[in-house]
Amino acid sequence: MKSAKLFLGGMYLHLALSVAVPAAMILLPHWNGGQGLFFFYLVFIGVLFVLGWVAVAMAARAGSGQDVQGLWSAWRLLKLWSIPFFVLNFLYSVLAWFIIVAASRGIFFMLLPIPIAITCTLILQTGCVGCVAVKNLRARSAPETRPDRVHYLLQLLPVADVFSTLVLLRRTKETEPSSP
Repeated sequence: MKSAKLFLGGMYLHLALSVAVPAAMILLPHWNGGQGLFFFYLVFIGVLFVLGWVAVAMAARAGSGQDVQGLWSAWRLLKLWSIPFFVLNFLYSVLAWFIIVAASRGIFFMLLPIPIAITCTLILQTGCVGCVAVKNLRARSAPETRPDRVHYLLQLLPVADVFSTLVLLRRTKETEPSSP
């Protein structure tokens, strides 16, 4: 699904911009484009959220229609290829925010919830795609092989979502839809 690919690409661009924008503003203080770059970054965060919800909607549409293969590929893409993003995002955020809060002697501590809320929203959006895939998998499976409902919750939790995805993909290799 193109929407999942765009969303994943947007996540990585968000990470690149979250490094580039502060670096440009600090290292190039006399450059007039710094404020424009910062404004672009803020607008891009909004666009990224919209892309995420579009990916969720397209996954729900694919799960209820005939494009089950598209749903499964979007699920795998967003769960497995976003692992490096979330690891790098965590490491960069811890380092950057430690430096920012330490340099401000705690004044900027009140801004800390902003990047946490952004990351949690991205996790929620990828988790919603996972929930749609779990729902589709439960509907297609025989009662004795049907995944537990706990996988809905696991798809929404960081780290647990990857393990849940891997377990479900391994268990259902033989029931995976074939390409049309």
